[in-house]
Amino acid sequence: MKWKLFANFAEIAGEREIEIRMESVVTIEDALEDLFDQIPKLRELVMNEQGGVLNHVQVLCNGEEMRGEKFSQMALGNDDELAIIPPMSGG
Repeated sequence: MKWKLFANFAEIAGEREIEIRMESVVTIEDALEDLFDQIPKLRELVMNEQGGVLNHVQVLCNGEEMRGEKFSQMALGNDDELAIIPPMSGG
């Protein structure tokens, strides 16, 4: 299973995809912790002080945004596609 990273998150990581190193990922929260262990700088750009995802950051599983109970309770499978999308601006 991999995280797909976009825009400045990919720049910080130096890659667009990061392999999850955990043998048994249980939830998206677990997968995020593994990502932050690999790239600590991402934590401050993704998480707030209370341990939740910042409002302007999207964490997706199979194209669906994960928040609240889904974030901490949804079990992941090996075929699930995870992504983190930073805020986008345009004009």
